[in-house]
Amino acid sequence: MAHILAVDDDPKIRKFVKATLDAAGHEVVTVEDAESALAQLLMSRPDLFLLDINLPAMNGLALAEKLQSQRGTWAIPVVILSVRTDPRDKVAAFASGAVTYLEKPFKKKDLVDAVRSALELAARRKRRGFK
Repeated sequence: MAHILAVDDDPKIRKFVKATLDAAGHEVVTVEDAESALAQLLMSRPDLFLLDINLPAMNGLALAEKLQSQRGTWAIPVVILSVRTDPRDKVAAFASGAVTYLEKPFKKKDLVDAVRSALELAARRKRRGFK
């Protein structure tokens, strides 16, 4: 079981993500914006971030860059969830530190597979000493 922080401004997506990943055995906390995500980090450290690009105030790519630049969160994998399909957005997501990019709308299986893959990558990195 992994602790996952999902950040999306759409309440339907937050509900879908939480229900899907809870059913897959994960503990999911959802918030609607970057400010709430940063506040949540003061309470607990997740094993994985799920970030929408289109967030109010600070977008998901800026949040990913911030998380990847901080000592306590740089090694936590980031999965981007977005309606954007332009290849440049995908390149920007990977440049900001994302390990995968999932286009909305996505299926439950695709979400679960993306999370599993990101968590496996994090576990391999940890075994190799990249903490």
